[in-house]
Amino acid sequence: MKTKLATVLLAAAVLATAGCSQPTDICDRTPQVIIAIMSQISEGDATSCADVDSSALSSLQSLDLRFNRLTELPDGVFDDLAGLQSLNLADNRLTALPAGVFDGLTSLEVLDLADNRLTALPAGLFDDLTSLHWLNLDGNQLTALPDGVFDGLANLSMLYLGNNRLTALPAGAFDGLPSLQRLGLNHGRLTSLPAGVFDGLTSLEALSLADNRLTALPDGAFDGLPSLEELNLHRNQLTALPDGVFDDLASLQLLHLSGNPVKLFRYDPLFGRLPSGVDLDF
Repeated sequence: MKTKLATVLLAAAVLATAGCSQPTDICDRTPQVIIAIMSQISEGDATSCADVDSSALSSLQSLDLRFNRLTELPDGVFDDLAGLQSLNLADNRLTALPAGVFDGLTSLEVLDLADNRLTALPAGLFDDLTSLHWLNLDGNQLTALPDGVFDGLANLSMLYLGNNRLTALPAGAFDGLPSLQRLGLNHGRLTSLPAGVFDGLTSLEALSLADNRLTALPDGAFDGLPSLEELNLHRNQLTALPDGVFDDLASLQLLHLSGNPVKLFRYDPLFGRLPSGVDLDF
């Protein structure tokens, strides 16, 4: 009889707490992260990190960690932030990221990692970020991109990779990005482009390759970009351009070619199939 009574009481206790938010210990996370989380929680909801419950964490939508001198992000630092939509980590001192640091952030739409000291990106880093629209990696020290690092980011519309130390791109660097509208690869160290590297970017409207070290372009370098409106190749080391390299750019409005050794004139056959009214800068 006592055993049955204990079972009934236990079941009642479980039911009574099933709908309640449970305390979630965030006190062992990076101090700057604790402060940022606490600042986003409504006054009175929590007076210390130990008071923050799972409901408050999961409903958090924005986290601003700019200018915090962060040098590392431990595994689990963003656990339980399932509702987070914007995460700003710009202007810190991050040199590396754990492969799973963004796992579980399936609602994240904006991720800013600009102006850190990242030298590499682990494979699978962005795998869980299926809602991501805007990704900024400008101003780091990246020398290479892992194959498929952006795979699965079907909603990504803005990707900024400028001011890094990229010397080459993998052939499938931008595969699986059907929504991408703007791609910044400016101020890098690229000397060449793999054939077909931009294939499939049917929504791309602006592409900047300015201030690199490109000496040549592959045949069909810009094929399959029907929406491209602006192409910036300013200040590279191009001495010649392949025949028909711009022929597929039916939506082009602005073409920057100034600052290259290649000799061009306005009625060059290279420009013969461009839409009328294109603004040419050479």
